[in-house]
Amino acid sequence: MTALPKRLLLTWRKVRALFVNAFAVMTEYQAEILIWIISGSLPLIMMFIWMGLAEDGPVGTYNAADFAAYFLMVFFVRQITMVWVIWDLDREIRLGELSPKLLRPLDPYWQHVMNNLAEKVVRTPIVIITVLAGFWLAQVPVSLNTSVLLAFFLSLTGAWLIRFNRQYSMGLLTFWSDQTTALENVWFTLYIILGGGLAPLDLFPPALQRIVSFTPFPYAIDFPVQVFLGNIQGADLYRGLLAQATWVLIFIGIRTLLWRQGLKRYGAVGA
Repeated sequence: MTALPKRLLLTWRKVRALFVNAFAVMTEYQAEILIWIISGSLPLIMMFIWMGLAEDGPVGTYNAADFAAYFLMVFFVRQITMVWVIWDLDREIRLGELSPKLLRPLDPYWQHVMNNLAEKVVRTPIVIITVLAGFWLAQVPVSLNTSVLLAFFLSLTGAWLIRFNRQYSMGLLTFWSDQTTALENVWFTLYIILGGGLAPLDLFPPALQRIVSFTPFPYAIDFPVQVFLGNIQGADLYRGLLAQATWVLIFIGIRTLLWRQGLKRYGAVGA
């Protein structure tokens, strides 16, 4: 066996071991995950508000059924792309819990990735059942094909990668400050408003839509939702996926830089 297959096999074994361990931990917190799901029900509240506003007639291009479909998918996207790594990093760096992880032959980043993915395996069935029930109760017709589902999966993956690497980068700021979680609260507010969590972005003024399109926010919520609903196709779809990939690479670059510089500071204080 050549060096490359051996390296790939070793990497696969590490990834599998990390995932199995993370999955075992997450299955012990099913009740807590259910609480997290319930706490993320803001899109369902907004759905009823907008459906009420649309009772007397469409709002923009949206009728009541359109709002139901949009916010049910906002709920789905937000749940599947949920990230909490900034709070883990904040605790690990401040309390020195990061030190023993640095002795392992693997970047701690990958342990956090596996923890997040394992939690998704536990969370996803509950979220799917909830959303399907919502579509049925709201009597919203759904017509999907393989190409739409594939595009949605790619956009959903891009949304999660943006959120995870952005939050990981911000969590690394704990090397320099103990206020990173407060900064996260500000970012989360912008993410909800400018990402499409309170209203579909195509209801925003055109000038504001153009400005928001140059930020990562719409690609974390509105873009995958609109892809699923079949409202983004062709060239617009490719441009959106390219924008997602660009933001992922930007945040990965920021994360790499902050990690290298942060470790120097972490070691300098004797942690």
